[in-house]
Amino acid sequence: MKMVTKIAVIATFATMMFAGINVTWGHSYSDATGTLMATDDFGLSFDINDATTVGWETANGLTVGLAGPAGTTMRMGFDGNTSLGVSRSWWSSTGAGWGTTLNSTVDFVLTGAATAGDFRFGINLGFGF
Repeated sequence: MKMVTKIAVIATFATMMFAGINVTWGHSYSDATGTLMATDDFGLSFDINDATTVGWETANGLTVGLAGPAGTTMRMGFDGNTSLGVSRSWWSSTGAGWGTTLNSTVDFVLTGAATAGDFRFGINLGFGF
């Protein structure tokens, strides 16, 4: 049993180690208090496979993304709140080495004490390899 556990842990780390890595920076806009609020948003995500990403963002905390229709990504965020959203990459470069993307996101906050029912819109510039 110990050998199976070690193999599973090594396989999991190897999957993340050789996964595509994407770093994003942008702005997140929300209307939580009746006025438009803009906050900086930073994120880091790992491509687990062609259709799944796992990462972290300052606006949504831990995020899980699944490939959706028409080039979109369905997102679920977990921090103090739970959010459900969609993101779309509008432009991307595919050079040798770093790739650049321009993304937009829309997230709907499902649960949370002060922000349940609010929308959050984000624009991000991403760098990945």
